[in-house]
Amino acid sequence: MGGVAFDGVVFDGVVFDGVVFDGVVFDGVVFDGVVFDGIVFDGVVFDGVVFDGVVFDGVAFDGVVFDGVVFDGVVFDGVVFDGVVFDGIVFDGVVFDGVVFDGINFRIDKLLFFLV
Repeated sequence: MGGVAFDGVVFDGVVFDGVVFDGVVFDGVVFDGVVFDGIVFDGVVFDGVVFDGVVFDGVAFDGVVFDGVVFDGVVFDGVVFDGVVFDGIVFDGVVFDGVVFDGINFRIDKLLFFLV
């Protein structure tokens, strides 16, 4: 799935299984209770996106940009972040299990972690 842009869409309780998102732009999108299983995000941009109660299982993020994104109650299980940019990010109640970070750019002045 490439060259697609989602603007202001709400995904509620959706399960994505084995999808490849290539060059997709998510702008102002809300993912609520969504499961991403075996997904590849390649060159994807998440701008002003909210992930609430989302599970990422066996997901690969390659060359992805997270700008102004909120991760609330999110589980990352067996996820690989490769060449990813995090800018203006909030992690609140997030679980990282078996996660690999490689070539990551955290813009620390805008990164918030809330410990549980």
